[in-house]
Amino acid sequence: MRPQSPHALVVTGDGIQGEGETAHAFRLAKFDVDIRHLNDLIQEKLGMDELCRKYSAVAFPGGFSFGDDLGAGRILGLKLTYQLGWDLATYASRGGLVLGIGNGFQALIRMGIFGKDLSITHNATGKWSDTWTKVTPSGNRCVWLRGLGTMDLPIRHAEGRIVIGASRRAETLAKLDRLGMACLKYEENSIGSDEKRAGLCDSTGRILGLMPRPESYIRGTAHPEWTAQRGRAGAPGVGLTFFENAYHEAM
Repeated sequence: MRPQSPHALVVTGDGIQGEGETAHAFRLAKFDVDIRHLNDLIQEKLGMDELCRKYSAVAFPGGFSFGDDLGAGRILGLKLTYQLGWDLATYASRGGLVLGIGNGFQALIRMGIFGKDLSITHNATGKWSDTWTKVTPSGNRCVWLRGLGTMDLPIRHAEGRIVIGASRRAETLAKLDRLGMACLKYEENSIGSDEKRAGLCDSTGRILGLMPRPESYIRGTAHPEWTAQRGRAGAPGVGLTFFENAYHEAM
């Protein structure tokens, strides 16, 4: 039985940088939050049963886990799978919520959460992207995106382009659409992501991975044009809704 107040686990580790922002967003949404280093979780052998018992949500923040030396998110994904033995699909089926942002999304892709016929690679521009972009939710599968329309979110990445294997492209696209997994798209697509994909969810809608950074827009003044809109200074940023949706789902 989980505690009455939903509890979120934010996983940090070597090269991960976004744990503070991510934990703050969860706290604003009324979660109790633990920030735990991956190495400590491995040493304690925090397995699936305890993960499901203690935590309503698990987040993998952005950064450069293990320096991305073997590809973005690859080592993190391997450690989660083989050293911790976490099966995130099972966690979601037992009521858990999972959020992978930036590098965390890359790790989820490496773990095969969204299927084996897609990957993530360098932006089509060949450059680091550090800007704001418009994204739009698709469908109603993803619980993190409920009630959200087209929105501005920041992006900060060099390897955020989702690519779909050519040999099974049609089948993969059909599956993503049929199961409601293609849940977030760019309005503009400067990084060249296939089908403008900015994020994906699993078939339960409880696991979300995305390259834009909702945790970096939880207050109105974070937006670069906040002074141009009356009332934005005192308003929350749209990114906070992601975490509030998770809170309501966990309750």
